[in-house]
Amino acid sequence: MSRARPLQDRHGHLVIDAHTHFVPPSALRPAYAGERWHGIQFGRNARGKLTSSVGDISQEIPWPMPLETPDERIRSMDERRVDVHILSISPTMYWYGLDGENGRNFARQTNDDLAGIVSAHPDRYVGLGYLSLQDTAGSVAELERCVRDLGMPGVMVGTHVNGRDWDSEELFPVLQAAEQLGAVVYFHPARGRADGWLTKYHLSNLIGNPLETASALASLIFGGVFDRLPNLKTCFAHAGGYGVVGIGRMDHGHEVRPEAAGIARLPSDYVKACWFDTITHSERTLRYIVDTVGPDRVVLGSDYPADMGETRPVHWIESCDSLGAEEKAAILGRNAVRLFGLERLGAASGNGTASAVV
Repeated sequence: MSRARPLQDRHGHLVIDAHTHFVPPSALRPAYAGERWHGIQFGRNARGKLTSSVGDISQEIPWPMPLETPDERIRSMDERRVDVHILSISPTMYWYGLDGENGRNFARQTNDDLAGIVSAHPDRYVGLGYLSLQDTAGSVAELERCVRDLGMPGVMVGTHVNGRDWDSEELFPVLQAAEQLGAVVYFHPARGRADGWLTKYHLSNLIGNPLETASALASLIFGGVFDRLPNLKTCFAHAGGYGVVGIGRMDHGHEVRPEAAGIARLPSDYVKACWFDTITHSERTLRYIVDTVGPDRVVLGSDYPADMGETRPVHWIESCDSLGAEEKAAILGRNAVRLFGLERLGAASGNGTASAVV
């Protein structure tokens, strides 16, 4: 059944949340049973949350239990006045330490599951694929399958791969293939390298996650990746972490330090060609991001359903008095339509009478 949605009537466009996560449906039975799945061991912790583990590393999935079904999520989206969720697997399940066969099977099953969710609700969900990045050749092949066969506009990846930054020559073929395919590469922290010393007060997330994202952005800039791949589409979680808010220091370093001088332009020039989501938890910070990269380079994000996400992203953007009406409209949906090539969704909402499956 279809119906016109109130927010579309009010603003005349789809509201697209570009940063949301899911757990593959195929993993749910083994997860609830505490079994192994493609080399990943599931369990529960003292908080009653699901955990996934590989070797001696265990990660909590910090979401409400039991996990929502895709149909249940649509009701939550409606209540939050969001038309479309762009889904990617929970970063707690970025298991780049799996062996080759398990890694490839895990990626393929995850992406098939995601494609099934999108196929069942094409007006409500869009998928960003997962790559087993410890296997470069396999990742390129899976990226091509995600885009060409499964119709995904891109992938979400970790900010590092087993300690390798994104200026690594081993990872370059993945980025090169993404540019050739016109695919978006969305960078999200997972298992930060500061976790070992940021052990109190949830600082591994509060400080470590923004640090990881800033490191990925800086590696792409100073490593010359953007010079080599000028048409690469990149988006960064959590508004780029400390990357954009610290861009002045990067500019200064480029001017005075020989180690940071080997790029064609200022770092602040490169960030204007990237996209960033709105997860700042601060209107002043968001205003700075918009002023620095431009209002056409910021997409709505919530990190749904994580506890560190923005619970009501639409209400929050609407409450930001420092944002103008056109800026809000661009952030709430128009920018995501352009970045992810979602004209099939955006065109239907141009007159404010779009409908969505419920």
